[in-house]
Amino acid sequence: MSLRGVRPLVVVLALVVTLGLLFGARWLYHRRTVSEPLAQAVGAVEGVQEVKVVQENDRLIVRARVGPTPRLEELVASIGRSLEQARVPEQVELVLSDTRTPELEAAFYDLHFFLQEAVTTGRYSELPARVNGLAEEGRVDRGRVFVSTDCVYVQLELGGSCLYEVIPRPAPSGELSLSNSSSFFRRVSVSPWGS
Repeated sequence: MSLRGVRPLVVVLALVVTLGLLFGARWLYHRRTVSEPLAQAVGAVEGVQEVKVVQENDRLIVRARVGPTPRLEELVASIGRSLEQARVPEQVELVLSDTRTPELEAAFYDLHFFLQEAVTTGRYSELPARVNGLAEEGRVDRGRVFVSTDCVYVQLELGGSCLYEVIPRPAPSGELSLSNSSSFFRRVSVSPWGS
């Protein structure tokens, strides 16, 4: 086999162009068939202000910036239903972004000890009184805790700002799971919008 007349630079350029076209076509296909429909579906949910869809390795991450909502668990369920209707082929990680302030973070810090104790022991009956205590002290305008079969949803509001937390509950096996009402999600978490 003779390689005379073959210019290595031409071969390398042809390989780079071919790979660029293949990866560009894959990116465009994913954007048109998954990312854009997903962002439109989630963006149509009442309470969602902005949506970003990111593919990181094997994870599809939906970041939703949300405003005040009366019931966090219903917002998460509505987002899940919108994803199912968009026929997304895989489970996604939902990352909610709220408008927390240092005051709300301090109030949540004082509450989180009781939350973690409740998640560990399975006794949630004290949580409403603890949240109401934060409101009575004037540290929050409104507080709410909802316990589902798979998560504990915490909402704290103060002066138009909101802090949301979604804490997984252990399954009977002891593992953390999102197996019931949030079955469409691999994970639900909260982080600042810019991160």
